[in-house]
Amino acid sequence: MAKYFYTALKDNKDLVKGEIEARNAREAREKIRELGFLPTKVYSEDAEFKDETISLTTTENSRISYLSLQEKIMFTSELEVMLSAGIPIIEALTTIENNSPKYKLKIICADIKNGILSGMTFAQALTSLYGKVFGAIYTGLVKTGEDSGELEATLRRMLVLLKKQERIKGKIISASIYPSVLLLLMLGVLILFSKVIFPAFYGVIQMGGGSVPFLAQMLIDCCNFVNNFWWLLIMFIAGACGFLVSLFKQYQFKRKWDEFILKVPVICDFIRYINLSNFLTVLHISYDAGLPLMSGLELSNKTVGNNIIRRQVTNSVNFVKQGKTLTESFERTGVLPGALMTMIAAGEKSGTLGKMFHDAADVMDKKVDMALEALTKLFEPVVIVIMGGFVLFIAIAFYQLYAGMLGSLF
Repeated sequence: MAKYFYTALKDNKDLVKGEIEARNAREAREKIRELGFLPTKVYSEDAEFKDETISLTTTENSRISYLSLQEKIMFTSELEVMLSAGIPIIEALTTIENNSPKYKLKIICADIKNGILSGMTFAQALTSLYGKVFGAIYTGLVKTGEDSGELEATLRRMLVLLKKQERIKGKIISASIYPSVLLLLMLGVLILFSKVIFPAFYGVIQMGGGSVPFLAQMLIDCCNFVNNFWWLLIMFIAGACGFLVSLFKQYQFKRKWDEFILKVPVICDFIRYINLSNFLTVLHISYDAGLPLMSGLELSNKTVGNNIIRRQVTNSVNFVKQGKTLTESFERTGVLPGALMTMIAAGEKSGTLGKMFHDAADVMDKKVDMALEALTKLFEPVVIVIMGGFVLFIAIAFYQLYAGMLGSLF
């Protein structure tokens, strides 16, 4: 039996310290729970056997700076399930910390738990420690849910938004698989011709004293450049990507790009629908969580990524501030399609705005699916045409090279 020291929570609010004898740390935690305490730290006399919970205490510089969408869903789902079962927030965070397979979630739960134990609310700890990781929408809705006493219901609504984003992301990735495979095939064909076929023909032509046709020579020079200076090509691509990222951070360029993209057929529908879908979903969640309509509109506006659409929504919010109804405000800016305007107007008259926001978000989700399907159908033939042009170019170059080789032999 070894001696273990512990820090535990009594009645979910008071910290107590003590020591207990047990065979291992797991048994020590079980004995502490039998005493009616919730263990937060357990460690033995020997520092090398310090409990995992202690090692997860982080500093300002070691906090997590990024969570994937799947990790956010896992954290929100596990926390919502335990809160809905009546488990106190401290115990729920401790359970996730001790049992989550994701190390990042262990760190986050440990930090937030320590923040709560220091006197902060869950929303305050989440916002101050990981506000940038979870985003203004998430933290804002969590604060609203906690203030209204419906945190678990708000987390349940947040799961709807996160899972919808994951579903759209999955569809976009699925749609990009086909062109990615074609691109790899193009690269494979180019490597095959540049490494095996073209050098053999080129050597025969040089031995026979013949001249290499222009198109074939251009392709050979391109292949030789890639083979000899592939590192320079990688540096150029990396530099171009960095330049584009910095360019899109500039407001003027981003605004002009957003204006241009809304004029491109098919793509404009997808961009508009996905922005409005996020806007209406957050508006529905915030309204059901008890957030005032004006605050919900301002919070929902943060989900809009396109500057042109965001300006329309901002103008709508300003009209509401001036005393206009929601329907009048949206009609003046034209940010929502006519069918959705009818739904919003009916919701205002009947007092069922929450339901209408939910139904409008569902309509936009279906439009997003339709726009993405149309975009995929349009994109596939474009990729095929590009692939065909590439193959035609190689075929002509190969034919010229073959003809040049025969001419050098006879």
